[in-house]
Amino acid sequence: MADYKDIVGTTVRNNDGVFTSAKTGELFYDKTNRNFSYRFPNVTSAGAWRTGGNLNQARTNISGAGIRDAAVAFGGQVGATVYDNTEIYNGGSWTEVADLNTGRYALGGNGTQTSALGYGGTPPVTGKTESWNGTSWTDVADLNTSRAYVAGAGASNTSAIAIGGDPASSGETETWNGTSWTEVGDLNTARAQFGAAGIITAALAFGGYPITGETESWNGTSWTDVADLNTGRSDPGGAGTNTAALAFGGYNGTARVAVTEVWNGTNWTEDGDLSTARNGLAGDGDTNTSALAVGGEGPPVTAATESFTGSGQPIGAWATGGNLNTARKGLAGGGSSSDVSIAFGGIDTSAPDSEARTVKTEKYNGSTWTEVGDMTTGRFILGGVGTTTAALAFGGDANPGIQDVSESFNGTAWTNVADLNTARDSITGAGTNTAAIGFGGQSPPVVAINETWNGTCWAESGDLNTARFGSGGVGVSTSALCVGGNSPASDKTELWNGSAWAQTGVLNTARQYLGASGTTSAALAFGGGPPNLAVNEDWNGSTWSEVGDLNTTRFQLAGAGSYTSALAFGGANDTALTAATEEWSGSSNLTKVLTD
Repeated sequence: MADYKDIVGTTVRNNDGVFTSAKTGELFYDKTNRNFSYRFPNVTSAGAWRTGGNLNQARTNISGAGIRDAAVAFGGQVGATVYDNTEIYNGGSWTEVADLNTGRYALGGNGTQTSALGYGGTPPVTGKTESWNGTSWTDVADLNTSRAYVAGAGASNTSAIAIGGDPASSGETETWNGTSWTEVGDLNTARAQFGAAGIITAALAFGGYPITGETESWNGTSWTDVADLNTGRSDPGGAGTNTAALAFGGYNGTARVAVTEVWNGTNWTEDGDLSTARNGLAGDGDTNTSALAVGGEGPPVTAATESFTGSGQPIGAWATGGNLNTARKGLAGGGSSSDVSIAFGGIDTSAPDSEARTVKTEKYNGSTWTEVGDMTTGRFILGGVGTTTAALAFGGDANPGIQDVSESFNGTAWTNVADLNTARDSITGAGTNTAAIGFGGQSPPVVAINETWNGTCWAESGDLNTARFGSGGVGVSTSALCVGGNSPASDKTELWNGSAWAQTGVLNTARQYLGASGTTSAALAFGGGPPNLAVNEDWNGSTWSEVGDLNTTRFQLAGAGSYTSALAFGGANDTALTAATEEWSGSSNLTKVLTD
């Protein structure tokens, strides 16, 4: 009999367990698990912007600091109205926090969500500097030269560089050491209204007014002219470093633009445009592949937020993970990623009763599920949110009887807490064990009821627009998505803003009892039925697009994580329950078990 090499012309490597250093395209035999595995090639994407949660206050000439999923925005204007407002971003929604001590616009900013600096601005033109500690602003030493439309870069509120600005299109550069500003080498070309990226010793300045594409690089001592932007403009957003930056939006002298350009340390290349053309926006991010665009003017002045994932980033795929200890359907779960997830409840056919509602709880560490403390009430098609150390289970079917029971998990044990106001099964949840929402379900009949959980009790709030059960849910208590469901099989998506639901984009495939993960601006919806499906769709804040399918068709599964690191586990197909777990990593450079 011919061996494998004779047939396909290559040797198959034998390995004890998964061969983690397998090359792209390499097939190997896992002797431990007795299966063939293959290292899939890495398929990459084009750069793209996703719609995020809107600012609470629309404004232009706003400043900001932070990264794509954790940012702070401050100051700005709408016409003659000047704002001192400060808001923080959690990757999905903005929350108002302590105001600037002095309201102003066209100020510079840098740092992180918890350690930022704001300086300069107008009116009147000022050198005022304020330091943000994550809770409040404190006045510190002023700039040596008062100016507006100043650009800034830096890693924190103790290390910054303030560049250029008005009046007189200044080229002045100052560095901040946490106590005072020091004048250093001027820009080669004085200007205002430009973008910046980087840190105190390695920064980039690009664009500006008068309209230009000029780019200069800072080495800690002096500025050097480097390659120009392809589109000259003033008032762009900026993010990244002096070797890996983004420039987005701005005004080209004729119109606002949505153009995004990527800097690789040598030149600028155009990438995916903003959804909303605008200038006077804030830019946040520490790389040229991950950024946030906030506010600005189109016109009109906007509260729009967009998040950027750069070109060349991996396109996602599902890989086989460790099986649940107990196969089941109608379970609930939660977790922040494919490495930190929890599963609880469901129907367990291993029990004496073939339709036994289980109390079993398991937590996942990225490879293995471990059984932990049981729930007090066994049930399936229940709602659930949370993590491996803090979860909430509510509603469900306990055979007999639809439940209003809620239980809280502390990482070790479950405790009964206040009941839902309306008992129901096939309910969906979003949030945490101290701040959650539970929506839809069957009481019967099918309901649109939405309840909010404050850590102590449930209160009825704004109902869904469409009554349904078995939907998918993602997000937090103030910013969530309800996806799909049945009444009949639904493709509808609704967005929760903390007080009301609004209909938004539709799934490509209508379904119920699906899994979901992510936020209101970046989510996945996978599996469901009937019939049993493997379909996976990606949400960009406005539309759903089909991406890589699950390897196992199923419905009544659970999902957890984000749109780049998700977990799908449990469920049922036409013939049996499953313990199968699949991991979505945002990368197709994965080792997959060959089953066919």
